[in-house]
Amino acid sequence: MKIILTGALGYIGSETLLRFAQTPAITVYAVDNDARAICDRGAYYMRYPNIHIINCDITNLAQVKQLPQADLIVHLAAKVGYLSSGSNPKLTEEINIRGVENIATLNTPVIFFSTGSVYGQIGELCDETVAPNPQSVYAKTKYCGEQIIKQIEHIIFRPATAYGLSLKTRHDLIVHDLTQQAVKNQQLEIYQPEARRSFYSVQKLAELIEFACANYSIFKNNTYNVGCESGNVTKQQLLELLQEHIDFDWRRIIGVDADSRDYNVNYSKLKLVWPNFNETFVDKIPAIVEYYKQWLQ
Repeated sequence: MKIILTGALGYIGSETLLRFAQTPAITVYAVDNDARAICDRGAYYMRYPNIHIINCDITNLAQVKQLPQADLIVHLAAKVGYLSSGSNPKLTEEINIRGVENIATLNTPVIFFSTGSVYGQIGELCDETVAPNPQSVYAKTKYCGEQIIKQIEHIIFRPATAYGLSLKTRHDLIVHDLTQQAVKNQQLEIYQPEARRSFYSVQKLAELIEFACANYSIFKNNTYNVGCESGNVTKQQLLELLQEHIDFDWRRIIGVDADSRDYNVNYSKLKLVWPNFNETFVDKIPAIVEYYKQWLQ
């Protein structure tokens, strides 16, 4: 099998490449637009003969058209995060909408990573039949991307908020950000602590990608919430979990979080096709805490 993996040297992409590198029967064209990342992390993967690193900007149609033919595209490349996306909406639209349009012109089946953020402020248990209500620029552009991908053969994944240590750890993710604040300042402030979020480790996301590539037909032309019940927690529950490992105080800020999300996600559809979906959220926290305790010293 030949796979194009976009955003290959990003947070989830780096973890996914680790898995693909161990499967010689899969040829991976690892696409990324970050020349520095290619010089740094890309060098590690070049030791594997089945991994081919390609410097390509998905917003450039001419470059996209030059990509090798493949059996499947895993599309991870995106402008991510509500703060980063909101501060540059034009670039976010260019990458998350125009980039998806360009990938779709290849007319190759696509595994598209959207986001659970498309549900917005639902405040109740939601499955894939619930109408999305995206609030942020990031969520709105990812939902637009879904509509584009639905025009070709596809799988759409709406993952929970990622977390966990990786070759390209993102420090802006809420679990990581709150851990850093707690370790560094011994106190933090938070909006809407009762708002419920959903979390899923980067390792499980990479594992799902590998499984979906090998079992594409059972997922085909469907949309799936991605995560597990143990990761459905309120922000206050997350803080209380961190307090088991870090001595800090927190207080509520009056107002509404700019990253407006509040939903309890149902993963029954994913369970039907992927028996190994489950993980235990609380078991992943100690390693993250220990990392930041050492890194911030």
